[in-house]
Amino acid sequence: GYSELTKTNARFGGLMSPPSSLRSQSLSLYRKIYRAAALFPTESRTLFVRDRLQRAYREKTNSGKEEDQEERVRLAEIQLETILVQSEHLRKVFEDERVHARF
Repeated sequence: GYSELTKTNARFGGLMSPPSSLRSQSLSLYRKIYRAAALFPTESRTLFVRDRLQRAYREKTNSGKEEDQEERVRLAEIQLETILVQSEHLRKVFEDERVHARF
């Protein structure tokens, strides 16, 4: 439930603990999202999230104004929270043996 998500969020350093600069904040979020991807119950989903993360980071790292970078950091924080929620949900679904019988 919610408390489990809060514990997981704390394990990844919290969503809203801003480092001193946008660059370091971006790198911190990159690492958190990369680690959070490992929480998915399937390797294919983990690889998908990590691939998208790497491509997006390369495309956006050195482009745009500071305001755009701040917006991307806020979006990455939301995406991290979404990954944590989705991975928790999918782990619970995959624990149900009736799900595995369908695949």
